Amino acid sequence: MRLGLCLAAYGGNPLDEVVSAVGKLPPLALDLPTDSTLGLVDPLRCADDERYLDEVVRAVVPLADAGSQVRCVSNSRDGQLLLGPHGRQTDPVVTGGPAVKRAHALNCGRGTIRLAERLGAPTVRLLVGCPDFANWLSWWGSDAGWQDNVVEFLTHAEPLLRQAREAGVRILLEPHPKQIVYDRESTRLLFQHAGRWSDVLGVCVDPANLAALGYDESATVVGWGDRMAAVHAKDLQRWHGADAPRGAGWSRYGPQPPIRFRALGLGELDWPQIVAALLDEEFGGVLYVEHEDALIPREQSIRRSLRVLESLAPGSPPEGRTW
Repeated sequence: MRLGLCLAAYGGNPLDEVVSAVGKLPPLALDLPTDSTLGLVDPLRCADDERYLDEVVRAVVPLADAGSQVRCVSNSRDGQLLLGPHGRQTDPVVTGGPAVKRAHALNCGRGTIRLAERLGAPTVRLLVGCPDFANWLSWWGSDAGWQDNVVEFLTHAEPLLRQAREAGVRILLEPHPKQIVYDRESTRLLFQHAGRWSDVLGVCVDPANLAALGYDESATVVGWGDRMAAVHAKDLQRWHGADAPRGAGWSRYGPQPPIRFRALGLGELDWPQIVAALLDEEFGGVLYVEHEDALIPREQSIRRSLRVLESLAPGSPPEGRTW
């Protein structure tokens, strides 16, 4: 297991400044986002501009010199337009009808995979959206169900899956309420229908996202086997009051009470148990700190979360019992 950091935390800053800031941290595995809304890397230029790809590769060289390495290239906001929604919810990313938005998602996905291949990153993490959230429910007299969303994904994502296979890159889907895989069962359903892509598709599990839906946090990282290549690390607060919560960072994942994400140790999740479960699973991927805490500064949040994980994850092979 290796510790890492999602660089989306630095969105809105020039890439060279982000590289300088991360160079002051301990050596880490890094997730570099290409979301057009973050401004770190332009995914559309990555798709078609060789010189720009070279510029990005040169920009991150100091990270390798400091012992860090980009292990994942990701895209969430542009990628969500692959399946939608295609209404005004996603107009802040790009305006237009479904065909325009889907083409944008495909081009951004293409650029994300090209950058991963150029950097030697083995994984690409995408959030691909969902065409019909009503399929969460059963409807009297109808055989419509979540499998219809899965079929749409396999139809529209095929160009990206083929490109990833040719590039030797694995695409990770993160169970999340905004996309077709949102829990273990929906992910199982996707893999059941996507047998021909089993070598390309994997998962990135975020215990906080799944705990927000009511699942036991340590159980969320158990039983995935080799499909789980990455895990996100952040903490969670749940609101139990009858009124709306006060303060920054609260959101909803559906009809459940509000939640907000915190730096590790400032929420309710049992991270010692989560890390122990990962060790029991012999997890050999990357455990990425994901800063989404609206109450404390980014650097403080990141360093705190890294300290928590460093105290829980073994720094060398354990000797075991000696008596």
